[in-house]
Amino acid sequence: MKVIKETIFPTVTHIFDNVLEPEYIDSMKEDIINESIENKRKQWQSNPRLQKHKKYKALADKALEAAKYVLNEQSYEYDVCYITNMWSNIMKPGEMHRPHTHSNNLLSGVFYVQSDQGANIQMYDPRPQADVLRPQPKNYTKENSTIWFFPSITNRMILFPSWLQHFVPTNESKNDRISIAFNVMLKGKIGSPEEYQSAEF
Repeated sequence: MKVIKETIFPTVTHIFDNVLEPEYIDSMKEDIINESIENKRKQWQSNPRLQKHKKYKALADKALEAAKYVLNEQSYEYDVCYITNMWSNIMKPGEMHRPHTHSNNLLSGVFYVQSDQGANIQMYDPRPQADVLRPQPKNYTKENSTIWFFPSITNRMILFPSWLQHFVPTNESKNDRISIAFNVMLKGKIGSPEEYQSAEF
């Protein structure tokens, strides 16, 4: 019996390791911690315009480089891609981040400034039908799971579709998890008028 296996409609994520030189990470980490000291909220977040700050320029440049790589790999036509928002997060031990998406953007990403894998990012299967019937897996794999996680490792960047629901479970480590999240959108004409599904941003 001949078997041909085809994977259709995949949800693609991209992982980039060793993104920045250590001095850039140290500089951002110091800035994030200093800014957060004045704020006593749980799960602290910075202002969402870090891409305009010179201290974060190296990361913003790498984020755009990675986004262009993804767009070109997926053979998308576009005029310009740009970062709409970029913000830092501090997740203390015992804290978590609820399931959410990043509306009004095409790609979203996270860069880990400091993490010991105490709180890995987890993605939900976007297909609602996938939970209708679920046999018990012998071993969990990306093909039979409805939730999958990617390790949060310092100097790692993960890019994924903005519509993909994700969350961060409770930080079970003894250290703060420091990350920088960002969103990417396109400018110009999107789609084909001949298919009645085009827009211009």
